[in-house]
Amino acid sequence: MKNKGTIVQWSHQKGFGFIRPLVGGDNVFFHISALVDRQSRPRINESVYYELGGDKEGKKSAKSVIFVKSHSRMDKYTAPMSKAQGFSVLFLGLVAGWVWLARCPYWVLIGYISFSIVTFAVYAHDKRAAQKEAWRTKEASLHLLALVGGWPGALWAQKILRHKSQKQPFKAILWLTIVINISVFMMIFTPFNYYWVQGIITAIR
Repeated sequence: MKNKGTIVQWSHQKGFGFIRPLVGGDNVFFHISALVDRQSRPRINESVYYELGGDKEGKKSAKSVIFVKSHSRMDKYTAPMSKAQGFSVLFLGLVAGWVWLARCPYWVLIGYISFSIVTFAVYAHDKRAAQKEAWRTKEASLHLLALVGGWPGALWAQKILRHKSQKQPFKAILWLTIVINISVFMMIFTPFNYYWVQGIITAIR
């Protein structure tokens, strides 16, 4: 039986929230996996229909959560940038500035943009494969694309496609590849490379 309620709490980063039943009573927990339309972002004070279920521990939770008013398909594009996407934009802006100052070859910026586009496309392909239960792209391949410079595309794919955005082990490895990639960039194309080389020489001596 369908129940009606209002979303009173939602954490996009954690992927869960709570619904206040229209008939009153305790708030009902719901996970992002319970959303029928996972492409849209839940909103505070938004009305939803849901069914009552339970988790493995027997605690009450909502399932088959449906928005009373359908969301625009543009929501995933117009939603505010998260810190991760903002960081990727800032980094590419810094690379562009470094190129403009002639401190970095132009092909580095082109490489980041090209690999980001390819990475986004691979994420999109993998999501379609997951929905159709077809052959999936290996996570190692996704991480390799991020490592060579496609990580901005990976971060934006997580925002727009809602793919690989909740799996914590995957996200941890992704951020490790980002740290490695940026570290290599700084050592090669910024003054940090001088101090890095000097540090190695000093250590060897």
